[in-house]
Amino acid sequence: NMEFEADDGSTSPFRCGSWSCYCCGHRMRMNLIEELDRLVEERPELRRLLTLTLNPSRAPTDLEERHRYLTERFNALRTELNDRYDGLSYVWIREEGESGNPHLHLLVDRYLPQSVVSALSKRVGLGEVVDIRRVNARNAARYLTKYLTKGAFYDLPKGARRYGSSADIDLAVRGGDTGDDGPEWELMLDDYE
Repeated sequence: NMEFEADDGSTSPFRCGSWSCYCCGHRMRMNLIEELDRLVEERPELRRLLTLTLNPSRAPTDLEERHRYLTERFNALRTELNDRYDGLSYVWIREEGESGNPHLHLLVDRYLPQSVVSALSKRVGLGEVVDIRRVNARNAARYLTKYLTKGAFYDLPKGARRYGSSADIDLAVRGGDTGDDGPEWELMLDDYE
């Protein structure tokens, strides 16, 4: 029973913006699919799919710690890749998968030698096995969103992001603001008690 009311009296349903919410999660997933389709249309060079996994022998056993470890190790790998490949553009999706081992799927904008990425991945504490394959530019967004859809309602630990991108890519998935000219909304609570 929550809705927003604008200063002109119109109302809009309140959206929690949570990926675990059936309505909001579905809406954000669909928005992300549209954003990725738009992005790949504008940037057809994003056509190499890279999968990064954790080395089970080095990763923590607790699932929440695994996600944190994956984030830390991916940040270290991004630093290494950015040092070697100036202006690298990418979009990534986190997937937990049925095995419970979180991993990342990325679309990158250029050829990256598998041996180099594998060595860097091993050095920063990720798994040594790194899968890189070229995908059809028209279907590139679908490859990524397939993984998003599979794990869309996984309850990720607090602070674990489901997707991200390099700084030169803007993915507006949650809807953003209405701008300066839009109505101002206030939260109303019906029958709060």
